[in-house]
Amino acid sequence: MLTSKEIRQKFITFLENKGHKFVPGSPVVLQNDPTLLFTNAGMNQFKDYFLGKVVPKDKRVVNSQACIRVSGKHNDLEEVGYDTYHHTLFEMLGCWSFGDYYKKEIIVWAWELFIQVYQIPKDKLYATIYKTDDEAYKLWESETDIKHDHILRFDEKDNFWEMGDTGPCGPCSELHLDRGADHCDKQNVPHHKCRVNGGCSRYIELGNLVFIQYDRQKDGSLQELKNKHIDVGLGFERIVSYLQKTNSNYDTDLFQPIIQQIVRLTGVKYDDGLAGMPHRVMADHIRTLTFAIADNVMPSNEGRGYVLRRILRRAMRYAKNLGVQEPMMYKLVETVVQVMGKAFPNIKERKKFVQEIVLAEEKSFLSTLEKGLLIFEEIEKVLLTKKQKMISGEQAFKLYDTYGFPVDLTQLLAKEKGLDVDLVEFNAEMEQQKKRSRKYQKLGSAEDEAAARGGEAYVPQNAQEELKLARHHTCTHLLQAALREVLGVHVHQAGSLVEMDRLRFDFTHFKPLSKMELRKVEKLVNKEIQKNDNVDFLYKSLTEAKDMGAMALFGEKYALEKVRVVQIADFSMELCGGHHVKSTGEIEVFELVSETAISAGTRRIEAICGKGNIKQYFNKLKKQKIGELKRKMEKYQAVQKEIAQIDAQMAHTGNFGIIYQFLKTCQDLQTLSWEKMLKKEADILFFLKNAEKKLKLLKERKVANATQKNAFCFGDNLRKLTDEVYLCTKLFAETDGYDLTMLRNLGDDLINKNQNWIVALAAEKEGKGFFFVKLGKEVDKNKFKANEIIVQLTASAGGGGGGKAESAQAGGADPLKLEEALQKLRF
Repeated sequence: MLTSKEIRQKFITFLENKGHKFVPGSPVVLQNDPTLLFTNAGMNQFKDYFLGKVVPKDKRVVNSQACIRVSGKHNDLEEVGYDTYHHTLFEMLGCWSFGDYYKKEIIVWAWELFIQVYQIPKDKLYATIYKTDDEAYKLWESETDIKHDHILRFDEKDNFWEMGDTGPCGPCSELHLDRGADHCDKQNVPHHKCRVNGGCSRYIELGNLVFIQYDRQKDGSLQELKNKHIDVGLGFERIVSYLQKTNSNYDTDLFQPIIQQIVRLTGVKYDDGLAGMPHRVMADHIRTLTFAIADNVMPSNEGRGYVLRRILRRAMRYAKNLGVQEPMMYKLVETVVQVMGKAFPNIKERKKFVQEIVLAEEKSFLSTLEKGLLIFEEIEKVLLTKKQKMISGEQAFKLYDTYGFPVDLTQLLAKEKGLDVDLVEFNAEMEQQKKRSRKYQKLGSAEDEAAARGGEAYVPQNAQEELKLARHHTCTHLLQAALREVLGVHVHQAGSLVEMDRLRFDFTHFKPLSKMELRKVEKLVNKEIQKNDNVDFLYKSLTEAKDMGAMALFGEKYALEKVRVVQIADFSMELCGGHHVKSTGEIEVFELVSETAISAGTRRIEAICGKGNIKQYFNKLKKQKIGELKRKMEKYQAVQKEIAQIDAQMAHTGNFGIIYQFLKTCQDLQTLSWEKMLKKEADILFFLKNAEKKLKLLKERKVANATQKNAFCFGDNLRKLTDEVYLCTKLFAETDGYDLTMLRNLGDDLINKNQNWIVALAAEKEGKGFFFVKLGKEVDKNKFKANEIIVQLTASAGGGGGGKAESAQAGGADPLKLEEALQKLRF
C-alpha cells in the first residue's frame, strides 16, 4: 500500500517528467491579495499570470498546495467531524500550463496518472465535461480508453469555471470515482438514485481540469483568449483514502497518527461513528492552526485571526468532551509536523513558535470556557422551562463578548441540544458594539488614509511637524527590523500608529519581552540611528519589490505597477507611502516607553524619538508620577488613621515618621532622575502594603473578639422571634471603626456559630450609615428573607441596597436613624 508521501511524490515526479518545474506552494495567506481570506486553491498564487498582469518565468509548473476553506457550499466549518470528507485544511495537487499545452495533453496525462501511476480501475472512473465542449468530449473518446458512456455532460453549475464576474474563465472536465453502492449515504432516502453529481457519497470528485480559454466581458459575453491556459487541481486526501482502501479520509496515514496521539493523551478510544467526532474535529483543526500560525496568522478578534480563534476554541470544546481540562491542542503540533513537515518545511521550521502560540491561546480561553458553559446551561434550562427553542441574539452576544464564545460555538452547542440561535439579533448586537467603540467612531475613513501613510494619524502642517512625524515613522521601520532580529522572523506588524510625539507598534509575538530583549531592541535601533545611514526611496513594480525582499503589510492592497520601497541600508526594507527622514541621524535618539499585551499572540510597544521630545515626555511623566505618589501617601495616612481608631498604640509604629518627612518634601521630587523616582515609589508602596496588612489583621482580631462567646448578643440585642429563630441586632458607632467588610465578616462568624439566628448589623463610618443582614441555614427562608429585612431598614433610615434571601446589605443610610431602624424591625 502506498503511503501519502509516496502518493504525493508520484504526482510531482510524473509531472516533472512531462516538463513541469516544481514550485513550492504559497503560504496559506497570500500577502498581496486582499480579496482572499486564505489561500483556497493552488492557482491563487498564479492569478496574475491568468490576468495577463505578470509574465510567467516558467510555462509549466507543478506543486502541492495547502488550502484553507472555512466557508462555502462544500467546506462548512460546522460540518467538519460529522462526515468523512469535510476539512478546514486540505491539500491540492496541482499543475499548470501558461499558454503552453492545452486540452489534449492534460486529458491524456490525467488518464495516464490515474490508470498507470495510481492504477485505479478504468471502469470506476467517469469524466464530466461542459455541455457544449465537443472538443473535450472527442479527446476523451479518442485519446483515452475510458468507457464512452462514462463521459457525461453537465451545465455551468458543475463544469464551467470562472475567476469572477469578469475575466479569465472556461469549461472544465472533472474526474469522478465510483466507490460502489455500499458507500452511498442516502440509501434510506426514498426515490434516491446514485449518479455522478447526484449529491451522495458513492461518487466522489478526484480532480478538475480547467480549460481557461475565454475572457468574460462586463456585458456577459465571452471572448477567446489569445493565450489559453490549463489549471489542474486534485483532491489529495480523497486520492489517498481510495488508494489506502479506507472508508474515510480520517482513516488514512494523514490523520491517523494525529488521532492516535489524541487517544494517547486523553485515554479515550477512537470510534468512526459519532463518538469519534471530537477526535476528528481536533485532528482536522490542529492541521489548519499549524499551517496558518506558521504563516504568521495570529489568533485575534478580527479577520483571519478571528477565524483561527474560532477554530481553536471549537477544537477545545470537543477536547473538553473527552475529559480534557488542561491545554492539549499544542501537544498535537509535533505530530502534524511529523506527518507533513517534509512536504511543507515551513511548519517544521516554525514548530516551536506554533506550539507556543497555541498554548498561549488555550490558556487564555480555558480561564473563561467553564464559566461560559455554565451560562449556556442556565440559558438552556430557562428555554426548556418556557418550552422555547431560540437563544436570543442578546444572550449569544453576551457569551461572545464576556466569555469569548464565537457565535458558531454557541450554534454548535445549541444544535446538540436541539436549539437555534437568533443570528439577526446577534449581528445587530455586534453592530451596536462597533458603534459604541470609540475607535470605530473616531477613525472611519481617516483610518484608511492613515493606513495608506503607514499608520500616520496626522497630516503635518509645516516642516517642523513633518520632521517630528518622519522621525517616529522611520523609527517604526527600524523597530520592526530590530524586533525581527532579536525575536525571530515570525514578528510581523499587526497594527501601527505614528504621531508627532510618539509611536505605537503592534506585532505578532507569543509572550512578553524580557528586560534583556527590550534592551537589545532599543540598543539595536539606536545603533542604526548613530550610523546615520541614508533612507532611500525606490519605486518598483510590486513583483520587483517582493523579489528584493521588501516587507509588506498583510492584507494591504498595493498597486501592481508601482510601489514605493523605503530602504535603510541593509537593515530594513518595507513598502510604505508615509513621511520619513532622509538619514537615520535625524532621529537623534530612540526610547522604549512600554511593552504590553493586546491579545493572545499580539504585543504592543510604545516609544518616542528625538532628544527634546524625550525630555518633554519624561518631565510630563514626572509631574504625573508626583501626583500619584502624593495620592499614595494620602492613602497611607488614611490607613494609619484607621489603625489609630482600632489601636492607637500601633498607629505610629514602623516608618511613619520617615514617610511623613518624605511627604513634606514632595516638591523636591522634580529634581530626581526617573530611576530614583521609581525607587521612591517602590519604598512608599512597601510601607503602604505593610500598613494595609497591619490594618487587615487588626480588623480580623476585632471581629474575632466581638464574636467570642457572642459577647454583645444578650439582653436587648437578642430577640426571640419564634421557638427556633432569634434576631441578633447590633449598632457600631463611628468610634468602633467598623466598615462594611468587617460587618460581613462579623455576620458570617456569628451565623456559623448560630445557624438559627438572623443577624442584623449596622455601623457608622465617616458620616455614612450601612446595614448587613444574614440568615442561618436553619431559618425558614419562606418566612424570613434578608432582602426584605433590608427594605424595612432602609425605609426607616434611608439609603439603598439589596441582596438575596440568605444575605443582603445597604449603604447611604442616615447615621442618626440606624438604631431606630433596628428597633423598628417587625416580622
